[in-house]
Amino acid sequence: MNTRNARAVSILRLLGDNRRVSQDVAELAAWVERTLDTDLIELARLPVEASTRQFFRVSTGESTFVAMLSPPDTEDNPRFARLTDLFRKHGLRTPQVHATDFDRGMLLLEDLGERDFAAAYAAGEIDGALDAAVHDLVKLQCVSSEDIPPYTTTRFADELAIFTDWLLGRFVGVDVPRAYAGVEEALIEATQSVPQRTVHRDYHCRNLIWRNDANVGIVDFQDALFGPACYDIASLLRDCYIEFDESRIATWRQRFFGLADLDCTESTFNRAFDLTAIQRQLKAVGIFARLYLSRGRSSHLGDIVPVLDRISRLGHHYPETAEFAKWVAVELLPRVADRLEED
Repeated sequence: MNTRNARAVSILRLLGDNRRVSQDVAELAAWVERTLDTDLIELARLPVEASTRQFFRVSTGESTFVAMLSPPDTEDNPRFARLTDLFRKHGLRTPQVHATDFDRGMLLLEDLGERDFAAAYAAGEIDGALDAAVHDLVKLQCVSSEDIPPYTTTRFADELAIFTDWLLGRFVGVDVPRAYAGVEEALIEATQSVPQRTVHRDYHCRNLIWRNDANVGIVDFQDALFGPACYDIASLLRDCYIEFDESRIATWRQRFFGLADLDCTESTFNRAFDLTAIQRQLKAVGIFARLYLSRGRSSHLGDIVPVLDRISRLGHHYPETAEFAKWVAVELLPRVADRLEED
């Protein structure tokens, strides 16, 4: 390791990261220094969701940036750069790309801010943040590009298989129940019952930045697809990490529907909104289990029970999912709780 890389490692350690700094992270630090033409940077590791990417806040003492280490064998980094430029051209605040080394999966990005929507909600700034997010979501849905492929029914089915495989089969060790028969088909049908628009796919409190100017910074958009218009608003209002009361959900769902100019009835949209939320949450708890079992990351284990509880309560309202919702409450939740106690 050269002197510059060694110093970058020491900087990371000084910032309190107790994990062993890998060669690729040290090389990222050295690349950032060369790019910014300074040897006075500090790097602080940022939290990530279910991703192979790593993020670091870069400080030069005068400015901050975000450095992204994104393995080119698993991530389409040129598409990420194209999408951020595309969304910015449509009036959305995605991070400007300052520099790239696509061969090594290194990108230097604009720092959109440190305060995400989860922090804003905790501070009581819920409706102001939701209002801004809803208006930006309407803009996002109008984006069209060959870089945004269709969200196919096959892909929805594959996502539901993450739930049955990783949460039921591997994490809990139970077979798919008879109560699940027909549920997958009903959830996928709901995604096709509303107009299709561009969707972010992870439009939730940890991927939305509440900026000091009361505008929204949007991150983690690299998996955008052309899919159901209800998907992102369901992600926002039926968040896996925050639970809103039903009256607030209804208010902002109605506000979005009024702004989005969709060619469907509001009742059709509302049904699709709920069933799509269930589909998304089932996928999410499967991913949370997979993160733990395949990568040893326990960061999301505490979210599994609350999300399953919401799935059960919401599923009781629809005949297609009511029996399954009861099974989740009576059979699955206790088993998951027992497994979590073991770990």
